[in-house]
Amino acid sequence: MRISTFVPAIMAFTLFTATTQALPMAPHEAAAVALLKRGSGSTSSLIDTVASIFVKAHTKVLVDACVDLTANVCADVDVKLNAKAKVLGLIDAEVDVKKLALSAKADVDADIKAKIDIDVKAIVTANIDAHVRAVVLKVCPKSDKACIKKNAHAIVVQVAALINIDIKKLVVKIKADLKANVKVRLDLFIKKLDLNLLLAKVKVTAVAKVRADIDVHLKAFVDVCAKLFVNAKIVADIGAL
Repeated sequence: MRISTFVPAIMAFTLFTATTQALPMAPHEAAAVALLKRGSGSTSSLIDTVASIFVKAHTKVLVDACVDLTANVCADVDVKLNAKAKVLGLIDAEVDVKKLALSAKADVDADIKAKIDIDVKAIVTANIDAHVRAVVLKVCPKSDKACIKKNAHAIVVQVAALINIDIKKLVVKIKADLKANVKVRLDLFIKKLDLNLLLAKVKVTAVAKVRADIDVHLKAFVDVCAKLFVNAKIVADIGAL
């Protein structure tokens, strides 16, 4: 390279570097830059490993706990069906109201389970990885193995606290949406019945009631998660890194 072009290039690079270093950085930006300066290889893979430990363990806890939660929430929803002839004498033995009620309840239960599963993944599971990374960087700014191993219990407790906040948001949403979701599902069920020619002259109505026990069941779910998220095995797995 000619000297006439090399010298200005060096001066420009020096000025750019000095200007960049002078700019203030947000804490999370500084942490990210520090990670890059140390070399993304070992540090990044270590945080990835810690995050995967939490995601795997807590996802299993959520799956197991949600089996009981969905069963309890479904049990807390009572569905009743009525069938009346539009013209006197049109209802006969072929219109089995009890069978229709069971079918409607099964439809509602399937919808409840699907919606709880979607909410759990969106509100809780999707945030576990980010919570772990935030806590690790807070407890161990250098993200070094020695610090992470030493503070394994503190990291587990702090991550659990963040996830428990999401769990509380989850149960609030479940309760807030439940009655409206059930009504929509029952309305769709009735519309499907209206398409059945055998019931063309029969008016079917359905009502759903949510029992007060739902509060007890939602609280039990929160308590179980809070207890299981502070997991001795996770502490041991992190300590064994």
